[in-house]
Amino acid sequence: MDTIYFELTDGSVEIGITVSETADGLSFEVNVLNDTGVIGDLNGLFFDLADDSILGDLSVSGTDLTGEVMKADGVTKVDSYNNVNGEVAKDAGKFDIGVQFGTQGIGEDDIQSTSFQLSTSSDAPLTINDIMNQDFAVRLTSVGEADGDRDGSVKIGGTSEPEVVEPPVSLNVAVDDSMTVSNEETFNDFGFGDPLDNFQFALIDNDTTEDGPYQGDVIGVNGSELVLGTVFVGSNGGLLMVDADGVVDFSANGQFDFLTDDQTANTQFEYTIEGGSTAVLDVLIFASDGDGGGGGDFFL
Repeated sequence: MDTIYFELTDGSVEIGITVSETADGLSFEVNVLNDTGVIGDLNGLFFDLADDSILGDLSVSGTDLTGEVMKADGVTKVDSYNNVNGEVAKDAGKFDIGVQFGTQGIGEDDIQSTSFQLSTSSDAPLTINDIMNQDFAVRLTSVGEADGDRDGSVKIGGTSEPEVVEPPVSLNVAVDDSMTVSNEETFNDFGFGDPLDNFQFALIDNDTTEDGPYQGDVIGVNGSELVLGTVFVGSNGGLLMVDADGVVDFSANGQFDFLTDDQTANTQFEYTIEGGSTAVLDVLIFASDGDGGGGGDFFL
């Protein structure tokens, strides 16, 4: 995991915090959410580390930063107006790091969103595990309705337990396809594609989405990302090239020359569309009558 998101709230004002691993350390994004209609001016953020022995190697930087304090289990304030003394400190204890944003009150600034970087001089990189499931707290002043007096202040504590966000459900559905070719079938030289069965011209022709036919691309074949010009190997031999629009070009590659008379063989390829849905292209190969393969190709 290289990014986590969690929220701190006292039931009225809500703060969303995103922490991401970067090449330089950890990037923090702190945002006052307006879901409840109550906002506030961000004054500071306080948090613990999983291993406070690394404090001596750390530094912070950010456009809105006006102060910071680092002391193992020893921080509840940065400035006289920016502190989490009281119930928050009583519940969580003292923190390892406190950072301060802007100035007191909204006379000079009114910070609703800010970010800062936590960096290390050590050769050991900072990771999400350094702040995962640790105590966090935020200090806000000028709290109130966005268009109201905003004369309140809050200190909110919580933990950096990441919220579980269910991945979106894709409405795109890939549907299996089939094609029939002779064992003399080869790749086409002039941009032709091979027709599929049932008068289909591309893999995605029978794929669907919520409101009708699928309009996206093929994004992968056989579990690998689709890169144009790549040749994919079938489950039982044979080769396939696929365009993003689902047009395919198959070569028996001499691997089915053993077929005689009415013998047939099958090989399969799996393709993926946007959203992750997969389907199978089943290729039926029959013994050529000797008139030459590739006779079923069409021009696109």
